[in-house]
Amino acid sequence: MSAVHVQVRVGTELYALPVAHVLEVGEMRALTVAPGASRATLGVCNLRGDLLAVFDLATVLGLPRSNAPQRLLVAERGGTRAGFAVDEVTDVDELPEADQEADSELLSSAALIDGSLVGVIDVDRLFDTLERAA
Repeated sequence: MSAVHVQVRVGTELYALPVAHVLEVGEMRALTVAPGASRATLGVCNLRGDLLAVFDLATVLGLPRSNAPQRLLVAERGGTRAGFAVDEVTDVDELPEADQEADSELLSSAALIDGSLVGVIDVDRLFDTLERAA
């Protein structure tokens, strides 16, 4: 897998997802509330004719949310797509060696970039967690 990652800010924290799993990033859009959905589910939207569930990545990661998310990151695993609300996309680039310990089951590791710790999201675990919560 490529070492290129999409780096995002969620609240005050920085995370990265492998670019191989990221289909697109765009502006947050209007969502329709999905009754009975998990707490992390913000709603659903129409993305070029397909229904896309949108999750608040802050809630999934257990982070407080102080502002409304501005960006929508669409990720895919094995043909399943999901949208993730994030505050900002900060970079798309190769990560330095991710050799720091991660303190979350949703992170595979962490990398130190310019003095900031960037958690590397394990996309398989992320999607498994969302499927279990559904």
